[in-house]
Amino acid sequence: MKQSELDSHLARLRTLGRDDALIEIKAWAHKSESKSFWETVSAFANSNGGIIVLGLEEPSFTPAPGFNAKDVEDRIRSGLNTSDQHAIRVEPVPDYSVELLKVDTQLCVVVTISPLTVNGPCFVKSKGVSNGSFKRVGDADQRLSALEVYELQHRFDKHASDREHVPGTDINDLDTSLTKAMESRLKRQHSRLDFDETNKWIKQKSIVTQDGELTLAGLMALGEYPQQFFPQLFIDVAVHPGKEKAPAGENTRFVDRVLCESNVATQVLDAIAAIRRNLRTRRVIEGSLGKDVLEIPETVLREALANAVMHRDYSAPFRDQNISVDIFLDRVEISSPGGLPGGKTTENLDDGQQIPRNSTLARLLQDVPLSHEYDGVLAESNGGGILTMINTMKSVGLPRPTFKVDIARVTVILQRFGLADGEVASWVKERLGDEFSIAEGAALVLAKDLGAVTAKDLKRQTGGDSGELQIMLDKLAQQGSLIESSQGVYTLSSAGAQLTPAQQDVFDAVSNTEELSAQQVSDLTDRPISTVRAALRHLVEIGLITATAPPSSRKRAYRRT
Repeated sequence: MKQSELDSHLARLRTLGRDDALIEIKAWAHKSESKSFWETVSAFANSNGGIIVLGLEEPSFTPAPGFNAKDVEDRIRSGLNTSDQHAIRVEPVPDYSVELLKVDTQLCVVVTISPLTVNGPCFVKSKGVSNGSFKRVGDADQRLSALEVYELQHRFDKHASDREHVPGTDINDLDTSLTKAMESRLKRQHSRLDFDETNKWIKQKSIVTQDGELTLAGLMALGEYPQQFFPQLFIDVAVHPGKEKAPAGENTRFVDRVLCESNVATQVLDAIAAIRRNLRTRRVIEGSLGKDVLEIPETVLREALANAVMHRDYSAPFRDQNISVDIFLDRVEISSPGGLPGGKTTENLDDGQQIPRNSTLARLLQDVPLSHEYDGVLAESNGGGILTMINTMKSVGLPRPTFKVDIARVTVILQRFGLADGEVASWVKERLGDEFSIAEGAALVLAKDLGAVTAKDLKRQTGGDSGELQIMLDKLAQQGSLIESSQGVYTLSSAGAQLTPAQQDVFDAVSNTEELSAQQVSDLTDRPISTVRAALRHLVEIGLITATAPPSSRKRAYRRT
């Protein structure tokens, strides 16, 4: 680490007034801090890595009196020395670096811990695996659950839980019509499988074992009712009235609730239907044609749900957990049991490289029709699902999906507030009329939310051609919906907002650089304060100006967006 990097981190922490998920500060003045150091090493190794700075006091993050950097450095190197099993303090030892850097005039020890690249968990030897394994949660080190320990113990294994036989099952537990539809599809594709009178192909596809019992993959892909054997392997769709779940202990009130059972293809179709019922649609004009567009495109929902059923952990400790879909006012969250397998991280999820957790199930889902009548399949398994989600969300003016990854659970978050949102659509219509393209709508929304928009911003959001987007921005400026405030940079115009004379006067008085109070605007416009306040309120609502404080604050002032 460079000295400038450490200085930058410390400046951030001093602003926060505490540690964060990446940096831990310890004075190392007491024996308890020496003890907790190894817990933090474990936490960073089992999470996303991190940096431990030793020799500083909190909350000032200034040098701790009496800190002996060389002595502490020697003790840390000894505790991480894999050639001395008696001195080693954590196991397995993660990749690390130890450096001496200055804060003010005193040397501090900076320890950088990398995430584990082998099966874990990294644990404090004196405490054992169960009590000595930790993860980083915010600025704290939290002990791992038994499920999280299990997940890390097998993270880099070649998983085969989907090939396990399911006791008590046989070919009669398959959905006959779906199985026949799959057979017909394979025959049309001139498969080399053996379609003899004994249904040998079913064994060749690992749907059943040599003993005649179904594999877990076969049961989940083609079973008539897998929940007879695994009651919790379903998708739970819950619609919440607000932006968060009800606090623990309160009576939970759902707007809608659907438990989607049967095989995974049926579960996904039923889940999509339940989500569709609780999302909005809007009419979009592209060229001379119009079409109804779901608030979150169905392609995105299908890919997210397919990823969930295909890549969730089906090993024994996770079979009592379902996939959850939570629909909030501002987003949809799809959460599946199990962490990311192998070397997958949030940074490389969209690289197109697959590390399938359930390779047999994934292969089956390339051949199982989505329904008895429809020849399309649930999963292409070509590694492009997440890229498809990202590009599709961009194309309709929505933020790209985000992923929240814990050791034993992965959640994809899909934002709802795009051009299909009623308030946003009404705001855009007020400026562009009823007929506008997705790119035109996105341009105005970005100008409103970011204060300005460029062709580069739009390309990142919509994936469109930079040259065509630049022409479109120029056109919006010529129409008066945007103003080119500097070369290639466009801000909102007041012309398309259909302002009253009073509102226009107030807008003209508000500055781009100086914050003005309502009274100052009243003095500048020579209009009554009540009229000015009403106009300011409207201008804030439509995004032309920004308020600097809540309505109840005496310090509330205004400037142009």
